[in-house]
Amino acid sequence: MADATIEDFLSRVMERLPDMSRDKFTSQSWRYEGRPTGEGLGLKPGVDVDPAAVIARIMDVADYPGNVKYVDETIVAKQTKKAVTYTQKMKLPGIGGVQVVLTMKDLGTRDGYRVVAWQQDDAATEALDKKHGGARTEYNLGAWLVSETEVAYALSASPLKSDLGSLKYALMTKGSDATTGTVLATNIDSMIAWSQRD
Repeated sequence: MADATIEDFLSRVMERLPDMSRDKFTSQSWRYEGRPTGEGLGLKPGVDVDPAAVIARIMDVADYPGNVKYVDETIVAKQTKKAVTYTQKMKLPGIGGVQVVLTMKDLGTRDGYRVVAWQQDDAATEALDKKHGGARTEYNLGAWLVSETEVAYALSASPLKSDLGSLKYALMTKGSDATTGTVLATNIDSMIAWSQRD
């Protein structure tokens, strides 16, 4: 069972999913509780994927570097078949390093989708050294929803304001809202491609 934060986020995502277009990739974003960034959801319909293979790649966090765009390093703290806690360090163009400690869980099947969701470990993220990996995130929630014909990706994340100068913070908050659709599409396409490689 996921905790309340993941469950609440998933509820917001799944209530929007049925109304999205099934003709081509679409995305939407919405504001939540006055946070500095919106929550975003992208959906790619009309795909032909093996949900189990996609989920296996999503859970394979140790191999994200080289396979998932902008991920520079992952350090696994603990992993079971259904959950993994790890540090993720990213290098973002024009921004630099960003790092976070996440716990990701395979939540099984819901409403016809295989679901994996994650949230930030706040205490462990706060304990990271910003001099060795870059800005930490204030919050980081996300989910993958995968069927044989659709892949959806949802994300809600923001850097910790105190770790960045005002310009970089603005780029990563206001700027990220403007590029949400592109980020979601890129992540979906790269995860599908990775799942289909031998």
